[in-house]
Amino acid sequence: MATRDRNWEPTLDTGGEAFDILGNARKAWIYTYLRHHPSTTIQAVVEALDIPERTVYDYVDELKAAGFLEQSNEGRPAKYEANEIHLELAEGDATRQITPELIEAIARRLRDDDIDVYIDRHGLDGLAVALAYTREYVDGGVTHQIMAREQNISAMEAGVILDALRPVVTA
Repeated sequence: MATRDRNWEPTLDTGGEAFDILGNARKAWIYTYLRHHPSTTIQAVVEALDIPERTVYDYVDELKAAGFLEQSNEGRPAKYEANEIHLELAEGDATRQITPELIEAIARRLRDDDIDVYIDRHGLDGLAVALAYTREYVDGGVTHQIMAREQNISAMEAGVILDALRPVVTA
């Protein structure tokens, strides 16, 4: 796969209820946690992620309304699980893939300064590109030097973001 051949010119659409998760790392963490821990209660999410209970309830309601989560039982306490997300945004000839891995990468910005800085410098499109390179990097198809040259960034920055995103693609 030739990552550099992809057209990443337009930015990811972060408008609308369904795409609010792209701009909210805490909401992305909740989705990611429920994706990795199906049939989990709100209280378990609160304890694991150290997010206020009211916030978790609000975000879970919003994620359910957007179709990202489902309640997995009828009883109390309610249990939730994440739906697999595979959305494609198209603008002209350019397309964007919104995947669980991209959402997890966004979530990790809360706990990984390297990802946070990369998003600040290169935006969500840059993160999506770096994630594509990371998949190829893990498979042995590219090196950090190749990413650096093709994306016009330093080799050090490429190596740092590839290492930071590795857990997302190997999980």
